[in-house]
Amino acid sequence: MYLGNSGIILRMMMGRTIAFDVADLLKGEEINALQNLDVLLFTRGHEDHYKLNETLEIYEATGAQIVAEPSVANDLMGKVPTDKLVSAEPGGTYGIGDIKVTAVSGAHRVPINLYHVKAGELNILHCGDSGYVSLKEYPADLAFLPTGGPSPTASPEAAIKMALDVRPKVAVAIRGSGAQNREFEKGIKRQMPDTTIIIPERYKPRKVTI
Repeated sequence: MYLGNSGIILRMMMGRTIAFDVADLLKGEEINALQNLDVLLFTRGHEDHYKLNETLEIYEATGAQIVAEPSVANDLMGKVPTDKLVSAEPGGTYGIGDIKVTAVSGAHRVPINLYHVKAGELNILHCGDSGYVSLKEYPADLAFLPTGGPSPTASPEAAIKMALDVRPKVAVAIRGSGAQNREFEKGIKRQMPDTTIIIPERYKPRKVTI
């Protein structure tokens, strides 16, 4: 389910649920409805990616493991148990049960993590609102790619280049405007005709088969 901005909730057939950059995009009953959230990841500390109070509410409701860019982790230190908080340095790989998370340094005006997540046989990539960085070492079945929006670094061109690096079976456009998403879709169809493209609607669950 796409929440808006870079926010994603992903529930997998293996029974695991992970979420990215939820900021303040979930409220009250929605947080309680999460129930079995396993991992909560934050790419950077700007308020459209991370909000302290809402993060603590989600942690209290779910007990999720939090994996965060170091500035976000610093903000959470002392507020959640240390064994539930990972300060994800770029280049580091972190095992969380049967899920493996690798942090990748992105391109932005401030530090940003991209995340490559391996869950069972599924490889997932979430690119926050980063501009282009080489991702050839991180092939993905499912990729969440920022096409623009208010980000000063993301663009359809950068998202297409990242998709060409990782060759996803399914590419999901996030953050961008309608025009930017259409430009991304056009480029992927032309250069990667076997890739399924999703332009998600906010808060509408979408089943993806890989």
